[in-house]
Amino acid sequence: MAAHTPSPQAQLLLGLAIAGGGLLGSFNGQAQAQALPKPSCPLVVPASQKLLQPRRIQANQVQAKNAMGCLSPADAMYGADGCPLRMCGADAGVIQLPKN
Repeated sequence: MAAHTPSPQAQLLLGLAIAGGGLLGSFNGQAQAQALPKPSCPLVVPASQKLLQPRRIQANQVQAKNAMGCLSPADAMYGADGCPLRMCGADAGVIQLPKN
């Protein structure tokens, strides 16, 4: 059976899904965790909601992530350094279903 190579977008999503708790993974047949660089990013959410702050991504993932657009209201658009610049908002990533 031939090996399937995921698209760059699928690899990014897989890395983000594996990441959790501030770590990012990469897909080379196995997940490999890497510590995120410091210092931390400025908050794009109110300080009282800092647990909802989107995680920093690797700088080389920013272009692919931003090209995918907003995947959900809790998603963010990212700057060149991998820090979130702004939250996507309430209407982002929402798919209207047809009414019966």
